[in-house]
Amino acid sequence: MGTGTVTAITPRIIVDECVRRGINRKDLLDRVGISSDCLYQAAGRVPIEKMHVLWDHVLLLSPDQMVGVFAAESAPFGAYGILDYMLVASSCPREALERSSRFFALFNTAFMLSLRMHCDLAYLELHNPGSPRDLPRPYIEYILVNYLMRLRLATQMNYSPLEVHVTYKNPGPAETYDRVFGAPFRFCQPMNRLVFPRSLMDICHPQADPELCELLEGYAQRKLQHSSHKKPLVEIYDVIAHNLEAGPVTLTFVSRQLASSSRSLQRELYANGTTFRELLDSIRHERALALLADLDLPITEIALKLQFSDTSAFCRAFQRWRGHSPHQYRKHLN
Repeated sequence: MGTGTVTAITPRIIVDECVRRGINRKDLLDRVGISSDCLYQAAGRVPIEKMHVLWDHVLLLSPDQMVGVFAAESAPFGAYGILDYMLVASSCPREALERSSRFFALFNTAFMLSLRMHCDLAYLELHNPGSPRDLPRPYIEYILVNYLMRLRLATQMNYSPLEVHVTYKNPGPAETYDRVFGAPFRFCQPMNRLVFPRSLMDICHPQADPELCELLEGYAQRKLQHSSHKKPLVEIYDVIAHNLEAGPVTLTFVSRQLASSSRSLQRELYANGTTFRELLDSIRHERALALLADLDLPITEIALKLQFSDTSAFCRAFQRWRGHSPHQYRKHLN
């Protein structure tokens, strides 16, 4: 299921939405094992395991299975404090989302957010260092809708993504998705993400404020540095993911980047239930799926980007990951 914590702001918004829909607050919190006091503490944090349990009970008690979408729509601007204000004060969506990715751990240490550009597309991707399929459907909906709503507010444009990719199965009628996202959905995908035209990332924010943004970013940086909430696994994942295509990523290289020893890094990985080899393998798998989606990119080049010794080694790894070859995977995409 993964490790990490989430700011109490998120479960508070979800619980408030459930109460509006007729669910008893005390009954829901008792079932989940979260105290009401925790939800209203300024620096309150909730373990990610409790968030999974919360979503399970929300789906059990709510007559409407789209409660994750509705909760995100009800989240007022400013609820997420510095993250919300930095997003609007940034000069454009690209800058805003890059900042959100860097400081996402202030609000959620279990998952990671990243903005990736490729050709004429921009991908806002939600990562889970464990397995992307561990994420509950309403939680994925909640995060994606939250970012879409805030991007629309920042740009003052009611734009829609080109596509929405999610790891879960089709939950049924799509009226709510059509209304909120206004974009086609692709289910059972390897990654949860919003796909935008790259040109959209450079639209000027009407309320951009560079001076305010600099102040907010400095505050967020200090808060992150002094926070004990960001898990080492997230930092290790970041270093591997950001350097994978630049050259061989070894345990020694990552240790140096994090000013740590190889032995300490191994201990941190073991404590999180994984090894360096397993984490590197998981990131290669994730990147391979993203690169294969670019049908013009040769498989030989993908193997090279992912630091495989040759194409055969990459194909063997992909067969192990997916049960079929990269060529067959591309045929399935088509």
